Amino acid sequence: MKKIFLITILSLFAFTSCNDALEILPEDSIPAENAFTNVVDLQNGVNAIYNEYNPANTIDYSSNFVDDTKIGADNGGQKVSFHNLILAANSAEAQAMWLNCYSTINSINRVLVAAEAITPEAGEVEQYNKILGDCYALRAFLHLELMAYYAEGFDSASAGVPIADMVVVFEQLPRNTAGEVFAFINADLDTANSLVSASFTDKGFVTKDFITAVRARAALYSGDTATGLAATANLVANYPLADQGQYFNMFANDTDNTEVIFKLYRTNGNNDQRIGGVWHFTGTGGAFMEMSNGLFNTLASIPGDIRFPVNVDAESDPANNSHLIGKYLGKNGFDYLNDIKVFRSSEMYLIRAELLAKSGDYSGAAQLLKQIRDARTASSTPLLSFTNLQDAVNAILFERRLELAYEGHRYVDIKRTRAITNTGLERDALDCGGAVACSLSASDYRWTFPIPAAELNGNTNITQAAGY
Repeated sequence: MKKIFLITILSLFAFTSCNDALEILPEDSIPAENAFTNVVDLQNGVNAIYNEYNPANTIDYSSNFVDDTKIGADNGGQKVSFHNLILAANSAEAQAMWLNCYSTINSINRVLVAAEAITPEAGEVEQYNKILGDCYALRAFLHLELMAYYAEGFDSASAGVPIADMVVVFEQLPRNTAGEVFAFINADLDTANSLVSASFTDKGFVTKDFITAVRARAALYSGDTATGLAATANLVANYPLADQGQYFNMFANDTDNTEVIFKLYRTNGNNDQRIGGVWHFTGTGGAFMEMSNGLFNTLASIPGDIRFPVNVDAESDPANNSHLIGKYLGKNGFDYLNDIKVFRSSEMYLIRAELLAKSGDYSGAAQLLKQIRDARTASSTPLLSFTNLQDAVNAILFERRLELAYEGHRYVDIKRTRAITNTGLERDALDCGGAVACSLSASDYRWTFPIPAAELNGNTNITQAAGY
């Protein structure tokens, strides 16, 4: 069976059988475009899309492949090959994100096609426009997620990913260039921004600020400094950094949203999306992956840093080399089930710092890093000084590792900056040796994920990434 056809079938299944995170999709909803007959149907379709996308893949890959985890005490073989840097076209890791993102994109395109045949009632125009805006914004975001892992580079001529701007059934889509994909992303964001009202502010759904955050991250990846600085200026001004108590509550129990720009609501019933299940057995609580010694020791070395008690489970036993990950321990009595924070203001500070450094403003970059460290330690921390881009980017990567730990960034951060830092993966000596690899060079082909084997087998128009 063609993989691209499989995506369509799974998209249909997702619309008909999943329990939506917000429990607002009727169980008998039918996903085909001709089954949407009114705005209410379209809304149900969009609600299902928010549940269909699973960011656990990015959090899994960005932590378990690099230097933020180690093999856990209760490991029975889970993630061992992947953690040992074995990445193949037929691996679960290569296939899961590709399938989930393109399946969700296909669902989005079904809603967009259906909407063309529906005329909203007078009182439904704003809701109708919001539905379309959500679709365009989420489609842009998912293409960006795919680019982060499967693009062979972020310069305009590099091989990107297929642009899916239609309902795919049997079509065999080729890879577009990175430049074409970034242009498509920005065009979708422009369309979304024209449709979404500024009055809509629920952080669990698309807002104008979500659109701006996607644009900022895309600008960082593509090297569009002017766009990135403009986007982050707006968000840094409107979303203050959380203080220590707010930061703790943001992750410990999902009760604070001070610096949250966008998050995915997850409630009981989303057992397949218990984010803590990336490292823990959700039934017994045992850890098959744990925090690396390298990250643990770094966090522990910073006096008063609230990121230590947030990221390290209090039940850890460092004396016995047990470092449990505590960022997503659960809420409301449900272990490891948390809302997933996709965009936070601190990421915008860090994006802005990196773009300032790349434009030669090392002082401005250092000031932003200081603001983050001051907020996390509730103290005045030293102001760093940089004399070249490599030093500045290394300092920014250091802060990104601590600030965005287990939120889906580490792998991509190393991938996209290795030409500047001349560094790939270097695990702490305590976290490697024996069956665990210690390093991955900056030039290694595995800084690009392989196109899944099933896609290659069914799509004669697509090419595999170099090295596989």
